[in-house]
Amino acid sequence: MHEVIMRKLGLTMESGKIEKWHKKEGDKVETGDILFEVMTDKVSLEVESYNSGTLRKILKTEGDEVPVTEVVAYIGSDDEEIPGSSGTAAKAPEAAKEEPAEPAPEKEADAPQAEPISEPAAADKRIKISPLARKIAARNNIDISQVTGTGPRGRIVKEDIEKFLASAPSAAGERIKISPLARKTAKDLGIDWKTVKIQGSGPGGRIVKDDIIAFSKKAPAKVPAPSAPGSLTERSRTALAGMRKVIAERMSLSKSTIPHIVLNAKADATNLIQFREQLKESVQKKYDIKITYTDMILKATALALRENIEVNSSLQDNEYIIYEDVNVGMAIAVEEGLIVPTLFACDTINIVDIARKRIELIGKARENKLSLDEIGNGTFTVTNLGMFGIRNFSAIINPPQAAILAVGEIYQEPAAVDGKIEIRSFMDISVSCDHRIIDGAVGAAFLKNIVELIENPVLLVI
Repeated sequence: MHEVIMRKLGLTMESGKIEKWHKKEGDKVETGDILFEVMTDKVSLEVESYNSGTLRKILKTEGDEVPVTEVVAYIGSDDEEIPGSSGTAAKAPEAAKEEPAEPAPEKEADAPQAEPISEPAAADKRIKISPLARKIAARNNIDISQVTGTGPRGRIVKEDIEKFLASAPSAAGERIKISPLARKTAKDLGIDWKTVKIQGSGPGGRIVKDDIIAFSKKAPAKVPAPSAPGSLTERSRTALAGMRKVIAERMSLSKSTIPHIVLNAKADATNLIQFREQLKESVQKKYDIKITYTDMILKATALALRENIEVNSSLQDNEYIIYEDVNVGMAIAVEEGLIVPTLFACDTINIVDIARKRIELIGKARENKLSLDEIGNGTFTVTNLGMFGIRNFSAIINPPQAAILAVGEIYQEPAAVDGKIEIRSFMDISVSCDHRIIDGAVGAAFLKNIVELIENPVLLVI
């Protein structure tokens, strides 16, 4: 019998949330088949099987947060005994239904014991129900006498309660099919899926997580009733988890342990605008790619890092590390927070390839399809809020990197040019540096180099 465990998929990963099972109990599995999708603290990943056989038992369901190295399922042959069961070898799901003999007790995830718990019901009848199933039933105010048990000797198990919840009648008397993860998402978003009409896109019209999220974006905002004097009404209260929790921890670590020095500069972007206009049409026609100011800033940053390599650095375990590889991270806002995929060897690739890679990484980020390799080994980060109308800001360093560039919007203002007043376009940029290893003069030289490249953009392509 092979254990399927929650593997450690990154250095900072402590647990993962199972988002979707691609196999069900009783399915045949081959080595390399996708078993399930897991959301780590950074990205959503597909987990492959290392073994072939039958998926005998799933211990953790969709929506469960599972610590690394914990067993989530078992794969084996049809006649192998499932660990934790007693008596003779457990039967495969199909065989178990045909076997009249009394099966071994079922082991459930998170249950403190495997023995059936009896609970009195009306007419002094005792109902067999597992501890986990009883806990879920109590939480959802379910009358367990109305639930049909499918476990050993008619015992009610977790799956029976979830099935009962999914088929509970709605206000209109209809039966609603909804996945466990969709129910949890609805609860987090404050959506009562039992009383509102949500169109399911899953098998058989089942409501899935994406349906809940789509409904939340279309649903009209609720206007809260005025609070009584002296009281405070909460709109929501959610524990930090996943990516949001990691961001909070890393930013707190950065501000509390890294002494930031922030340097600001203004670049005349008039030539950059003209240069992009010259490139845009030809590149679009030849490569079907749209060149953006972000692509040019990424290239300028990479070239400036190569010229000022001390900024391409890190302080770890009291050791000052200067990296030879110039791998520029690009901060991207996603629904769960912020993620920073990496453009590797960014100083050696041309602007068209940078644009092509940017488009690919943004698409993957928004679909939660980035791999761990694509978000690792960055040596510097660029964050751009210009598209939101932000003129200038100071960014927090992304550890273990030693610096980060903040880019604002392009704006116009009068300027003196050759003794005349002209309307020019400008861009404010700032660099936050780890002052323990990057002196002000080094950071200033780096920022000055970027300004020169923005004001002379032809240098970006030669």
